[in-house]
Amino acid sequence: MTKQDRTAWILAGALFVSLFFIWGAGYDCFPILLPSVLKQFHLSKEQIGWVPAAQALAALVFGPLIGWLLDRIRAQIVMGTGALLTAIGIVMMAQAGSFQSVIAGSVVTGIGLSASTILPATMVIANWFGERRGTAMGVTTAGMELGGMVMAIVAGSLVVAHGWRFAYAMLAIPLVVIVVPVCLIFVRTRPAQPADTSSAGTSDRAQVSSALPGLEVAEALRTRAFWMLVVLQFCYTFAVGGSFIHLVQYLIGIGYTQAAGKWVVGFSLGLALIGKPAMGALGDRIGGKNALALCLLIGAMNTAFLLFARLFWVLVVFTFVSGITTAAPIALGPMVQVETLGLRRYGSIAGLLGIAFTMGAALGPPIVGRLADVTHSYSVSFEVCAMVGLVGAVASFLCVAPARARAGGLVQAK
Repeated sequence: MTKQDRTAWILAGALFVSLFFIWGAGYDCFPILLPSVLKQFHLSKEQIGWVPAAQALAALVFGPLIGWLLDRIRAQIVMGTGALLTAIGIVMMAQAGSFQSVIAGSVVTGIGLSASTILPATMVIANWFGERRGTAMGVTTAGMELGGMVMAIVAGSLVVAHGWRFAYAMLAIPLVVIVVPVCLIFVRTRPAQPADTSSAGTSDRAQVSSALPGLEVAEALRTRAFWMLVVLQFCYTFAVGGSFIHLVQYLIGIGYTQAAGKWVVGFSLGLALIGKPAMGALGDRIGGKNALALCLLIGAMNTAFLLFARLFWVLVVFTFVSGITTAAPIALGPMVQVETLGLRRYGSIAGLLGIAFTMGAALGPPIVGRLADVTHSYSVSFEVCAMVGLVGAVASFLCVAPARARAGGLVQAK
C-alpha cells in the first residue's frame, strides 16, 4: 500500500466519523422523534411530513451552489461550515415554540446537511479512490447508517427519559465537539496525484479539476445518462424518504409500540454496515448502474412487502432486506455518475443532480402523509412508493455512458 493509499483510507475513516454524527443526528433520528413532535403541536400526518420536506427543499435551493463551491473551495471548509449549521438547526428545532419554528430549524439543518454529507463526502472519495471506488464509497457512507442506528437508539431512550426537546438538543453536541475538528484536520478535496489521471498536481484547483477525466457540465446535460441519473435520484429519495419518515408512525398504527419502531429503524440502519460495502463491492464487479438497479428493484418490492408487517416475521424480513439494500444507492449513485460522466466537473454536476435528489426527498414525506390522511391508511402511500422505486430501477438500467465519452477514454463505463 502506497503512502497515498494509506492517506486515502485515513481520510475515508474521518469521513465515516463525520457522517456517523451528522446524518445520524440531522436526518435518521427524525422518524423516532416524529410521533412526539406530531403530538406536541397537534399536527396531521401531512403537516409532519413537511418538516423533512423543508429540510430537503433547503438542500434543493443551496445544493447547486454548494456543488459549485466544492469545485473551487477546499472541501474541509465547506464540510466544517455545514456541520456547524446542522448543529444550529437542530438546536433551533429543539427549542421551537411553534410548528413554524420547527420548520425554520429544519431549513437551517437542510442547508448544513447539504454542505457536510453526501455531496462533499462522495466527491472526496471519488477523487481519492480509483479501482476500489465502489467499496470505498460503501464503507465511508456506511457511517451514515451506523450513526443513524446508534443515534436512533440513544434518541429513543432520551425521549422516554427526558422528552424529545432534550433528546434533540443533545444530538447537536457531537457535531460541534467532534465533527467540525475532524473535517478541518483530516479532510482534503483531492490528492496531488488524482486517482484517475496521471496529470501533475497543482495548487490551482480550477486547473486540477480541468485535468481530470470526464465531461463538462454543458456536455453532460446533453446525455441520456445525466437525465437517467435525474430520474433515479428523484425516484430513490421519494420512495425511500416517503416510507422511512413515516415508518414508526405506520408501525404504531398497526399495533406495534414506539419502542418497537425504534428498534426496527435502528437494526435496519445498522445492517447497512453490511449492505453498503457489499453492494459497493458488487458495483465494482458488475458495474455501478447494474448494482444500483438491483438495489432499487429489491427496495421497491420490500416496500410493498411492508404492507403485511402485522405479521411479525414479515417485519423481521423487511428490516433485514431494508438494511442491506435501502441505503446502498447513496454510495452507488455517485459511482454511476463517475462511470458515466467522469470526475472533471463532479461537484457541479452532482449539485445539479442534487436538485432531483432533494425534490424526491421533499415531496415523498408530505405526499405519503397526505395520502395516509385521506385514506386513513398507509397502504396506498406505500404502494405509490413501491411503484416509484420500480421506475428508478428501470432508469438505472438505462444509465449508460455516452459513446463519445467511452471512445475518448473520459469515463470507464461497465
